[in-house]
Order: sequence, then structure tokens, then C-alpha cells
Amino acid sequence: MTQEELRPSGNPRAPEKLPLDFSAFHQMYRPLYVREAERCLRCRADAEEAVDEAFVQLARQWPRILRAENPAAYAWRVMKNRVIDHARARGRRATLMDTAVFETVTLQGAEDAFEVIEQNLRLFRAISALPERQRDVIRLRYCEGCSTADVAFQLGITEAGVRSTERHAKRRLREIYASCAEEEGERS
Repeated sequence: MTQEELRPSGNPRAPEKLPLDFSAFHQMYRPLYVREAERCLRCRADAEEAVDEAFVQLARQWPRILRAENPAAYAWRVMKNRVIDHARARGRRATLMDTAVFETVTLQGAEDAFEVIEQNLRLFRAISALPERQRDVIRLRYCEGCSTADVAFQLGITEAGVRSTERHAKRRLREIYASCAEEEGERS
């Protein structure tokens, strides 16, 4: 994405420059947004296109977004909506989680890789069953390795809110995970 494509007026010939704070925001968050979009769209090119579309939208609305209570949380929502729109436009459904559960270091040293895969699938189903806010907190904290403060900033909630959401998500994951394990045990 070029500087011209991101001009707030949408006119690549416009002489105006992007605000430095927008340029910094773009540089800081684009890699995270692309990783998240790629998880949902399962295609790097589609992910980059969707994220670039989101940033064009953000650039056009930047002064208004800066007046929002939390610009990063607003931008996160815009990006997620663009990813969903991008998937729908291609006749697909954006996945909330994907093969990221298989991208784990535990597979490298596992004695029984299939057992690890089965456990990861249970965890995947459990995470997919969480409410959206809990899913976002778990993905950002554990898949992206973001700190509590970074997650709070990104989602527009307090650090205490992140810790509480994470605690509730973990409790719910244990319940769902145990239930899945019991159901699979009954089928065996």
C-alpha cells in the first residue's frame, strides 16, 4: 500500500500528506492486523488486501477516529468488519480460528503428534465457542503474545477488564474442553 492510496481524501493526486500519527499507527498495527486477517481468510494476499481496505477507510475517517474514546479499538473493529466483508465478497466465510492450533511447538517434540492434534482440536472448538470479546482476548494474549496492557489498548477496555475477561474465558474453556473430552470418551 502506497502513501497515495492512503490519502484521507481518497484522491491519490491530492497534495495533502497523511498525518504522522496515522502513519505511525499504520506502521505499528498493520503487521498484527495482517496476521489476524490471514488467520481468518487463510490467504496472505486476501488478508493484505482486506487490511489495506481497512486502512484506507481509517485514513478517510482519521480526524473523527482520533476523537473516539479509543481509536485503536475502533480500528480493530473496522479491520474485523473488512475481513468479514472480504470473505463474503468471495463467497467464503471468515474463520474465527484456523490451523493456528496446529502451529505449535508441542508438535515438534511430541511422542504422539496425533494426541497433540486431538487436544488442539478440542481447544480450537472450545475457543471458537467463546463470546467474541473472550476470543479476542485469548487470541491476542496467547496467539499473538500481546501483554495485558497491549490487549487493553487494542480492544478499548481496561487492563482489569482484560484480566477479568481472560479469567472468565479460561474458566469457560476448561468447562467446554472437559465437556468435549467427555463426549469423545463416550463415543470411544
